[in-house]
Amino acid sequence: MSSAKFASITSSLLARKGEARPWAQEASTPVSPSWGSDMRLAVAAPPPPPPAKDRSCAVRMSAHDYERLGILAVKSGVTRQQLLKDALAQFLAGKAQDYGCACLGACNRGCSGEV
Repeated sequence: MSSAKFASITSSLLARKGEARPWAQEASTPVSPSWGSDMRLAVAAPPPPPPAKDRSCAVRMSAHDYERLGILAVKSGVTRQQLLKDALAQFLAGKAQDYGCACLGACNRGCSGEV
């Protein structure tokens, strides 16, 4: 094998811990270690929260029910997962009517989820 393919890493290319220096462009900007009384530290706004992702949940069912779910999915033109999500949404909507609040007692508005 030829060693001419890659440049060798020498000690002049590496920086030891604590000896690293900024690039020349950044070093040309003066940095004052003392803060004036009228200067305030600019705090960057926190980044926006990431978009909410769907959570996962596993459902165990018999092979017979799994096949029936697949047949209904094909006839409806959707996936098994979408059928299960729709069924869960209908179930939770019905329970929200029973309890009077869609949170079912998990919100901060003081509802206890009681009827």
